[in-house]
Amino acid sequence: MIKYLLYFFTFSFLFISCNSSGDDDYFDSLNKKINNSIASAKEDRDAIVKRFYNEELQKYNQDKKRLYQISSKYVNVLYYSEKRNEQIPLVYDLLKLNNGKYKYVSIACNYNLATQFEISSPEWSMKYINEAIELNESMGNKYYLPHLYHFKGRLFYNKEDYKNALVFFKKALNIYNKKKDLLYIASMHNNFGMCYDKMGKVDLAIQEAHKGIQILSQQKKINNEQNVFIYYMKGSLAHYYWELKKYDVAEKLLLEKWKFSKSNGNYGMALYAARDILNIYDVAGKRSDEDKIIEPKIKKVEDKIILTKLIKDYYLRNDNYKDFKGVSMKLAELNLAQKELSKTVDAIDSYIIKEINEEKEHEKKKNAFLMFTLVLIFVIFIGSIVILRMRKKKKEDLIEKEKIILETSKKILEKDLQLQKEKVKNLHLNLNLRTETKKAFLENLKKIKKTKNIEPEEIIKDLQFKINNLIQLDKKNNELINESSLENKLFMDKLSERFPILTHQELKLCVYFKLNLSGKEISLLEKFTVGSIRVYKAKIKSKIGLSKEENLNEFLNTI
Repeated sequence: MIKYLLYFFTFSFLFISCNSSGDDDYFDSLNKKINNSIASAKEDRDAIVKRFYNEELQKYNQDKKRLYQISSKYVNVLYYSEKRNEQIPLVYDLLKLNNGKYKYVSIACNYNLATQFEISSPEWSMKYINEAIELNESMGNKYYLPHLYHFKGRLFYNKEDYKNALVFFKKALNIYNKKKDLLYIASMHNNFGMCYDKMGKVDLAIQEAHKGIQILSQQKKINNEQNVFIYYMKGSLAHYYWELKKYDVAEKLLLEKWKFSKSNGNYGMALYAARDILNIYDVAGKRSDEDKIIEPKIKKVEDKIILTKLIKDYYLRNDNYKDFKGVSMKLAELNLAQKELSKTVDAIDSYIIKEINEEKEHEKKKNAFLMFTLVLIFVIFIGSIVILRMRKKKKEDLIEKEKIILETSKKILEKDLQLQKEKVKNLHLNLNLRTETKKAFLENLKKIKKTKNIEPEEIIKDLQFKINNLIQLDKKNNELINESSLENKLFMDKLSERFPILTHQELKLCVYFKLNLSGKEISLLEKFTVGSIRVYKAKIKSKIGLSKEENLNEFLNTI
């Protein structure tokens, strides 16, 4: 099955537990806690996620460890799992903040983005799932690798590339746990059947559907989720027998699916099973009492609309216009009550025309009322179409804007990074040249001291030339630094706001550390010894919560 399980774990991946090593064990433990809390259902899901987010944020505020900073952002992504436009920017921020430090987080973020863009941009979805798979494969069969293969197979299935879809469904099957993942294993066989069916190999599709059903049915204890999936697969199996025109077998399977889903409260599943049953009766030329096939014990108006439409279509296909009229009016009333669009305009229009031709003079008032109803429904239909198109266009525009913003931001960042690299390179060259000029200056002074027979005027000219060189180099260095003064000020403001404990001198030194200048190079620009700069660097790392092993330059470049 392609959709059933993927919808289940699309947004749950971030809190499913997995085996991990190193610092990723922390995320494993965090996921287990969140998962267990949600499973116990003692409080609202959003409240649970919010509570864990506050706990992680409090840890970060106390210890200033990067682990807790990333974990708090990680949990915050979960909070917006059902709000796509708000979640996507958070996932991108988390990827940037993580910067590959925790592979579990990188895999989760890429998988999340793959699911987000599955419909709107399949190419982007494929790009992100490939990145997740590549990273996961580098660590062996850990984390969520079989589900990543499953999702990639689904993308190929959506592209109608059934051959490659089979390849990745088989990859997923080969690494699912034979004891714990029976539901997923059965799902893979169902997926094989769907692919074979699309490839015109109905016999193979039937074999795979039977395998999936057998895997779950032969267990001693079958939970409700597995039971639902068994009957879902029976529906797929019925479809394959239908294609082979084995209507009796298809009818039997669909009746089993209908009876189970109705008794289990899966009314949507029951209604679709009933629809297929009625379609079989039409094709096979069988007649049946609809009330025995569909019992209208449904509370939701949405389900009543589906049910009424099934009965209406059945009457229409059997030319039962008398009953069709009453059911059609009932359907119109349900749609108006729910402000839903009625899809029966053409059918009602055909019925009204017949009524007018047959009872032209006898029921003028009734026909006028029916015409009014038709016009009203037609207006609602047109209005709804316009609204839906506007919403669709707005959504497409939003997606396109998001894409443009992301691409533009990437180009700006790349250009800015290259510019900064050039500035740092020029600064290094000038500092080196300044050092060499100083050395030459000192050598000339020594020469004056040692040599008695000298021409003072020539030596003074040479010294004056070297002094001018030093002045020019200092001027260039100041220009390079001044070019970035606004950027440096913004950087220092952000750093000061985040770490108010830093002094002005420490903030200024952080600018040099961000440029990756050495202690010797900084000492040429500031009145500090190399040893003093090393002490300052250690103090700064301590104040912002970095360990001795962590790179200060990398951290400052995330600000």
